[in-house]
This record gives sequence, structure tokens and C-alpha cells, in this order.
Amino acid sequence: MLISLNWLKDYVDVPADAPKLAERLTLAGNEVERVVERDVDFDGIVVAQVKGLRPLPGSTKNQIANVTTGQAAVDVVTGAWNIAVGDLVPYAVPGSRLDDRRIETKTFLGVPSAGMLCSAIELGLGEDAAGILILGPGAIPGQDLRELYPRDTILELEIKSNRPDLLCHLGIAREAGAIFSLSVKEPTVPKTRPKDAPELVRIEAPDGCRRFVGRLLTGITVAPSPPWMQARLRAGGVRPISNIVDITNYVMLETGQPMHAFDYRRLKDGRIVVRRAHEGEGVACLDGRTRRLTSRDMVVADTERAQGVAGIIGGAESAVQDGTTDVFLEAATWEPRSIRRTSRMLGLRTEASSRFEKGLSPALSLPAVERAAALVAELAGGRATASSDVYPGPLKPITIEIDADRIERVLGVKVELGAAAAILERLRFTVKSAGGRLRVQPPEFRLDCSIPEDLVEEVGRIYGYDRIPSTLPGARTPVRDLYERRDADETAREVLAGRELDEAVTSSIVGAGETPETALPMAPRSLVRIKNPMAENRDGLRRSLLPGLLEALALNARQDQGGARLFELGSVFWKTTANGVDELQVLAMATHVPAGGADAAAAELRSVQATLATVRDRFVIPSTDFKQAEFPSLNPGPFAGFHPGRTGEILDAEEPIGIIGEVHPEVLHKLGLPGRAVVAEVLFGRFSAGGGRTPQARPLPRFPGVRRDLTVLIRGKIAAGDVLQVIRQQGGYTLRDISMVSEYQGPQLEAGARSLSFRLHYQADDRTLTNEEVAAVQQRIIDGLKARFGAEVRS
Repeated sequence: MLISLNWLKDYVDVPADAPKLAERLTLAGNEVERVVERDVDFDGIVVAQVKGLRPLPGSTKNQIANVTTGQAAVDVVTGAWNIAVGDLVPYAVPGSRLDDRRIETKTFLGVPSAGMLCSAIELGLGEDAAGILILGPGAIPGQDLRELYPRDTILELEIKSNRPDLLCHLGIAREAGAIFSLSVKEPTVPKTRPKDAPELVRIEAPDGCRRFVGRLLTGITVAPSPPWMQARLRAGGVRPISNIVDITNYVMLETGQPMHAFDYRRLKDGRIVVRRAHEGEGVACLDGRTRRLTSRDMVVADTERAQGVAGIIGGAESAVQDGTTDVFLEAATWEPRSIRRTSRMLGLRTEASSRFEKGLSPALSLPAVERAAALVAELAGGRATASSDVYPGPLKPITIEIDADRIERVLGVKVELGAAAAILERLRFTVKSAGGRLRVQPPEFRLDCSIPEDLVEEVGRIYGYDRIPSTLPGARTPVRDLYERRDADETAREVLAGRELDEAVTSSIVGAGETPETALPMAPRSLVRIKNPMAENRDGLRRSLLPGLLEALALNARQDQGGARLFELGSVFWKTTANGVDELQVLAMATHVPAGGADAAAAELRSVQATLATVRDRFVIPSTDFKQAEFPSLNPGPFAGFHPGRTGEILDAEEPIGIIGEVHPEVLHKLGLPGRAVVAEVLFGRFSAGGGRTPQARPLPRFPGVRRDLTVLIRGKIAAGDVLQVIRQQGGYTLRDISMVSEYQGPQLEAGARSLSFRLHYQADDRTLTNEEVAAVQQRIIDGLKARFGAEVRS
């Protein structure tokens, strides 16, 4: 963004020189990349018009230009060939000065040359040395060139994507006013009330256009804009064209709202229709090119055809021309993602699209149209006769509360509440103080402020980040407040990293024919297909995180890094019955067991199971239930890719929310992964219960607990989870905790038998349990296991 210091001073009396202003803006978060002093170093250079061109006798490199400054015409020899009859050019008359050089009449091959025509580099106005500088139509023959290019300082700023309100001179003026505690003088716009004509504009696609403001002005005269406006446009990097077009560009550089002017008489039926383009519809654009659009692109049309690509470039058919007498000014607010997508598709980025794609506030549209209408009335003699403002969903003001403790906790420095309120008010926030807190409403042009931290950032950058001392992080924070603010995904990542799992990030785009079938049982069997894939083997969106993690394990194994233990927290995409797509957040784990056989895999499976329980415990969820997966007899169905008998479902309120188990050897063989692999995947929203539960403190037990070990022998395919369920049922309220210690299968046991060892913890709130009480409960558990499973007690 180019900011003219001359222009900026119309709104705020900046007390600092340009380097100091640039430093203070940068410290406030608005990086000034460069400061350019534009100080012309010439005298006597005037505007001349080319009246004729003819060859220079005896030369093939030069020609004779006949030029006039409004009085007598003179001949000037030039070596440039980019000029044509009618062009307005800089003319150094005899006796004028360029830098330290005096220009005199010279003779070339016997032809006197009265002065010279100048290029941009010779004038110090640019780097172009290839030809003569062609001036805009607003230049007047005989006019001093310094009026068109006054001395100025240009600040080149890098504006962040969340601050489109700073892509204008008024935005930077407000920043400077807040930094230096100065008042900002905004342009005075006379209030006009033209007839309300809602029939002028119809929005057929409100999801792509948030607001459309239009105003019809009649009786205008198209002519060059005045020199002061042309000078400001050039300072902002915009080429002057005509008074009407220049006014729309001027208002954009002043207020940040892009605008467009239509020749009203060229609009079919005098109506504007905001709609989606028809598939393949062509628009003849202002740059001379016709562009084909898709049905996803927004256009501004009349009742017959598209007249411009919305938010990007206007159309040639309704462009303002020399004979235009009636214009329709528009200022719209477009949906930023739509503009960004169309701009990328067309390979065209303009001053307008670079603003709209960042998300402009709808509040800018009406003031911009009123400002432009006033300038048209002043410079083109027009009169506003009708207006329309279509605003389907007006912005609703939000209120954010903040206190001094929050500011100090986030910034690391104490800022008095009154000082914070003063800073926010200088930034145009509405502030009310009540009970030691500030109730703050952001200004209409600021859509980037929605949470208390946004306000702290505003206070901090104006207060001065350079004034904040360097301190160690950390502050005394109430435990309840800490848990309420913590994100569930960050909690899960912390626990999993503590359990020695590494986080992986795999691609969301997969190949439909190459992806292993392992997934959640409730996941749809087919992928969401991509219509225009970047590669043939990347034509779908993943329905599970497990295939990507298994491929990562295989890659690690090929690199002699076996035994990897990975997790991922990300999105999967499931087809819905209504041809829609659901995006769900899931948590997945995958661990590699390079050697050790079934025993090692079983131990790793229990480790993954314990990890899931630990994560859920951090979410203050009492227990995590598992049950053996029941494979269909003929095919694995929803459990495809998993090992029968070594797979379980993860339950929440007795409803499956995930899967855990060993991967089928055929899947590992296809991936080229030796050994065994254990995986788990859960629906994270259900698994974490939203992560919003707050831990409740409990008093320490007054009476000691009692631990007992129990080892039982069971026969047949009985899940350990079923055994645990019976132990819980028979244990009663005094059984506070159960953990499975070990599982044994081997030659010391008969075929099909397993030895399961558990550790039980008994405790009562009102007394110390006696050995007799514990023995009675233990016996009740043993009897229940014998009755249900025919179990034998080993110890």
C-alpha cells in the first residue's frame, strides 16, 4: 500500500518526520517497508502536445516531433518512437534545467531542436528510459510539470491480511492519530437524499454479496480530473483516466472501498442484477480481454448480460466514455472467499480484488458512495437522482468485555484501565466502563476484533511493544479459568506426547484405489471424490486417518526406523445421504511392533488402550469402555483391515465412537510393513466430550485403602473387557479402581486357556475396611466370574 504524506496530512497533523512516522507505524504492527522521497529536480519543464511527427532527413534512429505548449508550435528532435500525435508529453524548453544540466537549442543533421522531450528516468519520476513519458489526459499544454508531480514522501506499507481497513489513507490516518494522540479530520460529505429506488438493484445470490449500494447521477460531463486529484492518484500508484473513473479510484485510496462507475444508458432496462455467472458466460473486460466464467463466480449484470466480474474488473460494454452523461456509481461488499477463488481462477489480481479478498466491512459502502457522489457533483456537474441500498444481513454489533487483570496477564505489563480505554477510544472503539471492567464495541470498519485478546493486542501495540519489559512467561491463574480456556486438542496432544507418541500430519487428499480399508466402523465405505484432482492417484478426500499413519509407519520402517509410535488429530470427510459432505475431527494412533510376535502386539494393544484412557481421564470423563468387535461370518464388513479376535470397539454411553485393534497381516503385506501394527481411531468430539468439563476438587481420603491381586484362568474366546465388567458389577461401591496387570498364554496352560491378572483397589469413605469385608467382596467377585465364565482362581 502506497501512502502519500501530503495526502495523509489532509486528515491528521502528523508531528513527526517521515522516518519517525515510519518507525512508529512499524512498532504498532503496520510495517513500513520503504520510505521514498519524491522530490523533482527540474525547472522549466512544461506540458506539450504532439501535433505532428515526421522523419529526420538522413537518420533512421531519430524523428522530428512538432509540439505546442498552447502558443507557437516548435520542432524537437527525439530518438523515442513511443509517442503519437495527440499525446501529452513533458517538454524541456530552451533554458530549462534537468538536475545540473541546462537545456539549449541544438542542431541535428542541420535541423534545429528547440529543447527536448523527456523520459521518466530523466525527470527522476521512474526507471523507464525506453521512451518519452506519456502524461494523462488531465494535463494541460503549457502547465508546469511540478503541478502534476509535487514534492512528496511516499510510505510503502505491508498491510496484514486481517486489516483491510488500513488499505487506504483514512485508515493510516486513524492509526497515526491513535499513536500520536491526535484528532483525525475526516472529509465532510454533504448529506443528499435522492429518491429511494430499490428497483435499481436486485441481489439474486446473497451468499456472494453482503451489501450493494448504488446511486444514479445524471447530467455529468466526462473530462480530465483536476491536477491535484491526478497527483494524488499517481502518488498512490494509479494512472489517471477521466474525472468519473478517477473519482472512484480516489475514493478507494481514501476510504478503502473499491467502486465502479457504469454508463447508465448502456445498462439494459437500467437495472443491476447481482448473480452467479452462467457456466461458460463471457465478460468483455476493461483491459480488452474476454474472460469465461463458471457458475461459482459472481458477476454484476443488467437484465440481459454480465457487465463486470464482481469485485475484480469492470466490463467494457458499460464503461464510462467521453460522451457519457448519466452514471451509476456502485460500492458493494463481496464474500471474500468467492473473490479470492475467481481471482486465482482468472489469474487476475486487481486493486479491488486485493481488498475484497481480505474481507471488507459492509459499513464502508454507503459512505463511499456518498463521498463519490459529492465529488462527481463538484468535478463533473452531476446530480444524484436515485439511490438503492440492498443489505440482506446487516452487521450486528458485538460487545467484548475486558479488565485490567486480563490485559496484564496477556501483555506482561500493567496498563491502567483508564489508559486502555483511552487507547481504544482513539482507535474508534466505543468504550463503557462498569464495575472495574470495560465493555467495548469495535468500530463498524473493524471485523477482526471479536475476543478479549484482540482488544489486548490493540492496547499493546498502541501502548508500545517496545515499552513492555522482557519477563519470564507465566502468571498465577485460577485452575478453573485455566481449564475453561484450554483447547481439547492441545490437551490431547500434551498427553499423547507424554506417552511417547510423535505427532504426524498426513495428507487429506488420497487415492481412491490405493488407500487401505482400515477406518472407523461407522465411516462410509466410499471416499468423497474430487472433481478436478491435481493427480490421478490423489482423487479423493480421506475418510480415515489410519491409512496415512500406516503408510508413515511403513516409510519409517523402510528407513530403518522401525517401532515408530504416531498419532494424528485431524479432519476426515464423510459422504452424507443428501450428497453433502460432513467434516469430522478424529484422533488416531498407530504403533509399529517390528518383532516379538503376538505377545508383543498384545502388550502394545494394552498400552494404546491405556493411553486412550489417560487422555479421556484428562477430559474429566470417569471411564472408557471397550468391547470385543463382532466380525460378520462371511466378510469383515465395517471391520475390514482389522485382525479378527484382536479388535475392539471404543464405547461412550454404550454407543460405539471408535475402534482399536491389530491391523490385518494382508494390509501390512500390501504396505510392505514387516512385523505387526496396532491402531486406534475415535470421533474426537464424542471422545473428549467437547473438552469443556472442569475438574472438580475432592477431599483426600480420610481412611486408607486396601489392594488385592486376582489371577483367574479362563477358557475360550472371552474378552478381557467382559471380565472387567463382571468384576465391576460384583465389586460394589467399595471397589474404587481396577487395572489389568498381565495376560499369559503358554505351554504351562492347556490349549485355549488364558491367565489374566488384575489389581483391585478397595476403599470406603466412612471407615477403614477390615480384611473380612475385603475378603467377602473378593469372594463375591470370584463367584461371579465362575458363574459367568467358568473361571478358575489361581491366586
